[in-house]
Amino acid sequence: MAEVVKTCDLSGEVAARLFEMLNYDSVKVQRQITAFSHCVIVTDVEPNKLRYPEGWYYGKGSFRNKHESSTGIYDEIPMVTTSGEYWGDIAKYCTRQAS
Repeated sequence: MAEVVKTCDLSGEVAARLFEMLNYDSVKVQRQITAFSHCVIVTDVEPNKLRYPEGWYYGKGSFRNKHESSTGIYDEIPMVTTSGEYWGDIAKYCTRQAS
C-alpha cells in the first residue's frame, strides 16, 4: 500500500522548498548556516499573506511546525526580508491555526 507523508512531518528544509513553490513569486530559500538552521527564507511579503504547507506556519520570526508535527520532532527556519531585516522584529504575530 502507498505511504502518505504528512507535510507537517517533513524536515524544515524540505518543507521550506515546498513553501517556496507555493509562493514562487515572493519566497526564496537560501542556503545559509545559522544557529538554528541550514537555510533562511527570504521574502518581502507579510507572513500572514503567504501560503503555507499543512502543519507549517509563521511564528516568532520563523517558518515552523512546533506543536503540529505528529512525530514530536519540530523544525524552524528564520525568515528575513531582502534587506536582511529579521521578520521577528517586524511581524509580532503567529499564523498558526488553533486545532
